[in-house]
Amino acid sequence: MKISTDYLHALEGRIRIKVPEIKGSPAKADELEKQVQWHSGIHSIRANPTTGNVLIYYDSQQTAHTNILQTLYELGYLQQTATPGVVATEPAPEANSLVHVVINSVAQSMMEMALTRLVTALI
Repeated sequence: MKISTDYLHALEGRIRIKVPEIKGSPAKADELEKQVQWHSGIHSIRANPTTGNVLIYYDSQQTAHTNILQTLYELGYLQQTATPGVVATEPAPEANSLVHVVINSVAQSMMEMALTRLVTALI
């Protein structure tokens, strides 16, 4: 399964993800925190209704970020991606999803670093 989100940044033990459903809704942000904070391996969670970001610290020996994403999906905070005109006959292997997440995370970090260097050079 592939999860649809505009932004995901994952490091071992830490994940930051954009959850549009909480943006502008302190009640929804609070609800998300309460629903997820007691899951196995979660150390802390902070849902920011101003930015729509959710920051989760977790024990990577007890759970994986893919399990956290699955939980957010099951609770209705994230959507599954769908390719128009393509019918999925079976879910994508877990390894492919993890590779996709890691590649996107590395690409995002590289873009942020390049932008920071460009701004620094201009100053």
